[in-house]
Amino acid sequence: MTTTKASPKNRSEKELIVMGLSITYAICVGIFAAIRLLNQDWMIGLLDVVLALFGLYVFVVVWQTRKTEFPALAMAIITVVGTIATIILKGPDQVYWAYPSVALVFYLLPTRQALVLWLISAAVILYLLIDLPTIKLVSIAMTLFITSFFCHVFSSKMHQQHARLRRAAHEDVLTQIKNRRAFNRDTELLESSTQPESAILFDLDHFKKVNDYFGHATGDRVLKQATEAVKAQLDHPELLYRIGGDEFAILCPGEDFNHAYQLAKDIHQQFNAGALHEEHGLTLSMAVSQKEYNESVREWLGRLDSALFKAKKSGRDCIIKAVRY
Repeated sequence: MTTTKASPKNRSEKELIVMGLSITYAICVGIFAAIRLLNQDWMIGLLDVVLALFGLYVFVVVWQTRKTEFPALAMAIITVVGTIATIILKGPDQVYWAYPSVALVFYLLPTRQALVLWLISAAVILYLLIDLPTIKLVSIAMTLFITSFFCHVFSSKMHQQHARLRRAAHEDVLTQIKNRRAFNRDTELLESSTQPESAILFDLDHFKKVNDYFGHATGDRVLKQATEAVKAQLDHPELLYRIGGDEFAILCPGEDFNHAYQLAKDIHQQFNAGALHEEHGLTLSMAVSQKEYNESVREWLGRLDSALFKAKKSGRDCIIKAVRY
């Protein structure tokens, strides 16, 4: 078993989106700031400088912290505030800034959050334009509504599609639990943890005989039954992973070795008293370990892997403590 070492290069899609939009915003608004300052349009030029610097600030924050929720919200708010301020300072002709603003808001934020923010912003913008001729005001209102509607539909579909893709990428199709990719992702997050972190690695002894004698359909059914049997022993079933074949893992975040070892014993005992042991003679080989404070995730999982191998070589149906020497 291997895991991918955490790296600043492995940025999430959300990080890339927020950084990309914020730096693009900073550059574009910065260009307008330079032009306006050269034309001695000081007030709006200084406003553009502030907005461009804020876009750059959001980029730096996400780059350094890798957090996106608050920076994305702040970027969306400052964008609509900047649009409203520009209309106030330069007049109704600046309303065209509302169109890229609505797209950015719906692209950055969850759909419901984006809808609330934009409805308030659109109401303020239309109020500022209330003195325009009726036909012009209605035209602006309708184009804003149509643009907002399509941005909302696109955002909803995009978030739904991304959610389905994330589930598909991190879920085992057969057992409906998290897969190896999810395990690698979740263990990466423990790299710099200061809390006790423990894990259990186990596989089904003699599972190959089930496939050989009864066929893969029965083997699949056994894997699903084994998954359900282990899940029943867990307070947090979402921390169970199928990482390949008949090999599984359980993460115990924030828990020490004693907790994980007791959990392993409970699972082992209940499994041996269950239907799969009775029907097919299946047992569990298990390894338990706690991550040391000065140990990398790769080293920690390597110890677990070695301990599971030792359990298989020691006659199976046992629990090995993966001790660091």
